[in-house]
Amino acid sequence: MRWANFIQLPITLPPEEEQNRIADYLDAKCAEIDALTADIQTQIDTLEQYKRSVITEAVTKGLEPDVEMKDSGIAWVGMIPAHWPLHPVYTYFGERKNKNRFGVEDNLLSLSYGRVIRKDINTSDGLLPESFNTYNIVEAGDIIIRPTDLQNDKRSLRTGLVKEHGIITSAYIDLCPIKEVDSRYFHFLLHAYDVMKVFYNMGNGVRQGLNYSEFSRLMVFEPSYDEQVAIADHLDAKCAEIDDTIAQKQEQLSTLEAYKKSLIYEYVTGKKEVSCGE
Repeated sequence: MRWANFIQLPITLPPEEEQNRIADYLDAKCAEIDALTADIQTQIDTLEQYKRSVITEAVTKGLEPDVEMKDSGIAWVGMIPAHWPLHPVYTYFGERKNKNRFGVEDNLLSLSYGRVIRKDINTSDGLLPESFNTYNIVEAGDIIIRPTDLQNDKRSLRTGLVKEHGIITSAYIDLCPIKEVDSRYFHFLLHAYDVMKVFYNMGNGVRQGLNYSEFSRLMVFEPSYDEQVAIADHLDAKCAEIDDTIAQKQEQLSTLEAYKKSLIYEYVTGKKEVSCGE
């Protein structure tokens, strides 16, 4: 909208004294709402941090508090259970490169906030290619890694666990298990590495990207299969509980934001009046 058009918009103009009363009232009410919003956001941030610590503790220390420990030799991990062997990622996961060459697969998946989710292949939102023939076909149990633009984006979550057959952009690394493992455990482990910003020191090139060959040399450790399942089950339940609490608090934020907008609208348009005593 140009200035010449903008200044044609009609506005309501109460007397100056009433303007002052409305503005003072809204300043006070909005400050109250903003304080509540900030407090709830702090609670959300604390819960997110708690969730990260729960995941990191479980995937690096296990669930048995009295188990014998050893130095992992990995600076960002420290001590791990003594019976857990250490090997590179390629010991457990290969790279799946199965192109959707004839475009027959149409269950489009996307990595979003650390989750692999469905996306409408027919949507007009976002940037989608004309053809999905170059996309990779992925399977449940695969782990997706977004390895691009490491130096510019240090906030996004870069790992996701595939839970269904589908296709995803070939810009991602698709790790597929090559031995009996619980992919959920290794996804939680790589997620812990991700939030500890481990991947950002591994990138090469102008845009600091990673390929499978480089990423697969990352050292990880292997609890027994039964331990992997137990840890993954524990974290699935614990994270679901934390996520539910976070969702409730985000709903509170949405309610407060809607209330604030409604409050401002009603008073500046004269639908509600500020009495002289308020």
